[in-house]
Amino acid sequence: MARATGREMGASRPPGLIFIDEMHTDPKGDPQVLNQASALMSEALSPHVIVYLCTNCIPKGVDLPRQWDQDGARILVREVPCSGKMDGQYLLHALEGGARGLCVVACPKGECHLSQGNYRAEIRVHTVRRLLEEIGLPPEMARLIHFSRTDSHLQYEQLVRSTVESICAIEAIPLHGAK
Repeated sequence: MARATGREMGASRPPGLIFIDEMHTDPKGDPQVLNQASALMSEALSPHVIVYLCTNCIPKGVDLPRQWDQDGARILVREVPCSGKMDGQYLLHALEGGARGLCVVACPKGECHLSQGNYRAEIRVHTVRRLLEEIGLPPEMARLIHFSRTDSHLQYEQLVRSTVESICAIEAIPLHGAK
């Protein structure tokens, strides 16, 4: 016995309702509905703050989750091999994608495990902050913090969470919806 599809059952369905099987099988789906659905999905999934952690400065025993909610904001943590690998373009793209702010955690000055990555990160975050200020946005949306692997893991979590809290205190500025 063949199963009826959404189009065959269309007469028995109430008008105005959208069914998932029709959205996936009908290439000529209603663009307005599809745009609304994708906007809702991206808004629900985009983080408010992204924290980029240099793997070389994470202390032993740290149990910082990869994502969490803090004061109603979604926080996403991404480990990077070195903070110097964070290009300004990636940082700006994160803000354009809907993040309220970002934080880069780097090794202390002079203690980078990969030569000069922390200096590169500092220059790039400073450049992003300057660009944000030039276009009229708060430069505090981009933060750089230094931390050593030898410091206490409790201090580490406190520093990251307090930095995230200060970023969350900044008024939300929608960048991803502008065209």
